[in-house]
Amino acid sequence: MLRVALLFLFLSILFPQRLPAAEGVRQDDDGRIVFTADDSRIVGDETNQCRWDYKPTRWGMYDVSLTYTNAGPAGSEVEIAFGAAKVAGTLATTGSPDRDATLAMGRLYVADTKPQSLVVRCPRHVDGAVQVKTVTLSPACEGQPPTQAEDGVVTLHGRDATVQGTVLRYEPAEKKQTLGYWTRPTDAAIWSFTLTQPGEFDVEVLQGCGPEQGGSVMTVAVDAGQPAVQKPLEFTVEATGGFQDFRARIIGRVGPLAAGPHTLRIVPKQIAKQAACDIRQVRLVPAKP
Repeated sequence: MLRVALLFLFLSILFPQRLPAAEGVRQDDDGRIVFTADDSRIVGDETNQCRWDYKPTRWGMYDVSLTYTNAGPAGSEVEIAFGAAKVAGTLATTGSPDRDATLAMGRLYVADTKPQSLVVRCPRHVDGAVQVKTVTLSPACEGQPPTQAEDGVVTLHGRDATVQGTVLRYEPAEKKQTLGYWTRPTDAAIWSFTLTQPGEFDVEVLQGCGPEQGGSVMTVAVDAGQPAVQKPLEFTVEATGGFQDFRARIIGRVGPLAAGPHTLRIVPKQIAKQAACDIRQVRLVPAKP
């Protein structure tokens, strides 16, 4: 296996156009994409680089991290490009070729699902060999963490969610602005938000669904996995005439919720037809006594 990996990496440097698609790439159900380069090395030579050809399953924002070894001094610079997007960082020393370090490189946006190349190169090399282990793209929030309004309402827009999945995505087109492509039962959307005004809240979902596509069952969980976990809510998707024909509906009540940080997660329990639904936003509305 080691010889095969080394041969692949050698070819990726000299003949990048011949790379087989998705070689050395793993995508997890939570949406993370891991590019693996066992025993590859990056030095200052522009021709020496790691490259993978990959066709994304979804577009969206990703956090980029690089796991590497650098037995030489700190200061080498590294760039990671995926399509037209690029991030850069400066490597610390790991002190030994047997010791790994992980560098958070920042965020890049994968604009479409066309085949693209991920390239790692070292434009400035200080000394010693930099050894790339993995590059990881993790789905990230495309908007901002929601804040509670003065009237107590918390609006969780689709762009402010972090996708945990391989197909679900935020569709930014003006007429859409929604979480769509909800075709896999393991794909979930999660929002992180902070309450300044505690209490009970009615959960309002702005949902759309195409003709004869209703019937899917969605689970809405607040603070899943926490000690004082709320009982999850469920709702059955209603066909609205179109996936972007949105209708607001109250699906239940949660709380009491204390002041402080919380999460809300939506995942299909059952997808009845081709896709579960589109969700533009969720609102937590203070419950009336």
